[in-house]
Amino acid sequence: MVKAYKPRKERLYAALSLLCVLLVGFSSFVQAVHVHPSDSRLPSHECSLCLVAHSGAVSIAPYRPAPVFARNTLAVLPELSANSFELVFSLRIRPPPEA
Repeated sequence: MVKAYKPRKERLYAALSLLCVLLVGFSSFVQAVHVHPSDSRLPSHECSLCLVAHSGAVSIAPYRPAPVFARNTLAVLPELSANSFELVFSLRIRPPPEA
């Protein structure tokens, strides 16, 4: 059995990406399962995990462009073919039966 040789840089990237995935998984697990005693409802309670869980992403747009509405027309042109490859046979279609 021949083992494929991985360069050192590829192994480093693989290890780093695995570390990042494990770190995200661990931090999400900790945020999901952490609990506090009953005195955590006090205003002086400070927990960084709770702060992360209950805060949303705040985004402020300093510039909002005004929408511009313009009417456009779409012209669809049929494809023109110089050569036709269809075979023409004069007896290929028969008339409908007469009643």
